[in-house]
Formats: sequence, structure tokens, C-alpha cells
Amino acid sequence: MNKEILIGAHLSYKKDTQLLGTIKDAIEIGATSGAFYISNSRSYNKFEQNLDLVKQAKELALKNNINLNNFIVHSPLVGNLANTVIDSDIYEKTFNSYLADLKMMEKANIKYFNFHPGSSADRIKGIKQVANAINDLHSKTKNDSTIILLETMMKKGNFIGVNFEELNEIISLVKDKTRVGVCIDTCHVWDAGYDIKNNLDGVLREFDNTIGLKFLKGLHINDSKNKLGSHVDRHQAIGKGYIGLKALRELVHHPKLFHLPKALETPYGNDDFRRWKDEIELLIG
Repeated sequence: MNKEILIGAHLSYKKDTQLLGTIKDAIEIGATSGAFYISNSRSYNKFEQNLDLVKQAKELALKNNINLNNFIVHSPLVGNLANTVIDSDIYEKTFNSYLADLKMMEKANIKYFNFHPGSSADRIKGIKQVANAINDLHSKTKNDSTIILLETMMKKGNFIGVNFEELNEIISLVKDKTRVGVCIDTCHVWDAGYDIKNNLDGVLREFDNTIGLKFLKGLHINDSKNKLGSHVDRHQAIGKGYIGLKALRELVHHPKLFHLPKALETPYGNDDFRRWKDEIELLIG
């Protein structure tokens, strides 16, 4: 595999094997990058971190030339920082969950933490609420090296972050801009109307002009079951959707993107490891 192209998949993080199991899985599929939940994806509850497993994982990663800084931790899917009722259960549980993840990441020397901006009926208040939450998370981890990434979303319901302008509005309100960035999900931006199939350079120019490419820190690589601008989030296997293999291969090889951490989030079943390995090889070419 071309080691210059950072690519892997969204791997499991199990209670019994934790980070060590994740790194073993990465090695099995030939990954140089990847993503995972550091806790339960559908719950605010956390696993007790086993520091011995963290130590073993670091040693195994080093032995296999894997840099943990090229992995992205995904927040639990139950969270919503855009909730504008600050004292609500949802906001407090989300904030405390994200803070706990960031603290666990710091102990494991993992840098990137990715989350969906959330949902709010009041877009302006929701954007301010997300930015304020990031500032609070930064203040409670001020001596840490973790970086928070906002994931690109599609216009569905009251989602925040459905275009580059909204993401830029959030970032503009973040005090410490060295610890914030963006993670592009190829399915999400395609479903949002950004034509990465026929105009990738144009989309990257728009990102640069609106947010700044220096803030782009990682990517989720997925095909889409939907046509451009459908506003429906349905991931598809690489080369079997409307974006297509050719476009996704060009994207992962793009000189402005090949060095960024990338993780497949394509549909999988019992053959997930075989499929991810095959898809990685397809994309590398």
C-alpha cells in the first residue's frame, strides 16, 4: 500500500480489548488511518479506560508504523450540542460525554475528536450554542493537545452545519482556532449539493474561500445511495453509489487531501473486514 495516502475504516472499540483491539483491526485491513468510537456509540455511558491496553496499543502501533494522530475519534451519536436549552438533560449529558471522551483521548495521545454539530430549530442560537460548547470544552482541556472537528452535514430536519457557511460561522466564534477544524464526509457533502464528482477542485476552492483549507483535518470516505443534493444521508459501498469509484479514487489521491486522515464508513455486515480491505485497495488503485 502507498503509505503516503492515509486511509482506513471506522473500526470497533470494544470494552474488553479497547484501543489495542482497534489497532489490531487496523493492521488486519492494512489501514494507515481510521476512526472509532472511544465509548458506546448509542449511549452516554463510558467504558473504564484500561491504561495497560493503551500502552500495548501504542507499542503495537509504533511497531507497525501506525501514527495514532492519524485516527479520528467519533463522538456518540446520541449527543446534541446545538440544543439551545442550555440546562436541559440532552445538552448536559452531551457536553459531559464529549469531555470524558476528550480526556480519554489525551491519555491515549489521540488528537482528533469529531462530532455532528447537532440540531436546533433556531439556527442562529444553535450555531452560537455549538461554538460556546467548544469554547467550554477547550477551557476544561486547556493543557491538552486534542482538536475538535465539526463534521459536514446535509440539510435534513434542523441539522446545523449543512453548508460551509454555517461551519465557518461556528469556527468564527471559537476562541482557540488552533484546536478546531472540519471533517468532510463525502456522502454528506454530496447529499448537501456539493458536486465532488464533477467539480472537486471547485468544491475545495469554495471550502478554502469560505472556511480555509487549513481547517480541513480529516475525511469520511463514503459513496452515496442518493443523487446529488438529495438531502438524505444514506451511505453506500465504494463504487456502488452515485459518487462512484473514479471520483472517490481521485479524491483520496488529490494532492490537497492525500495526507489527511481518512476513514471509510461504508455499510458492512459479517464480512466487514474483507470488504474494508477490498475497498481500501480499490481506492488506492
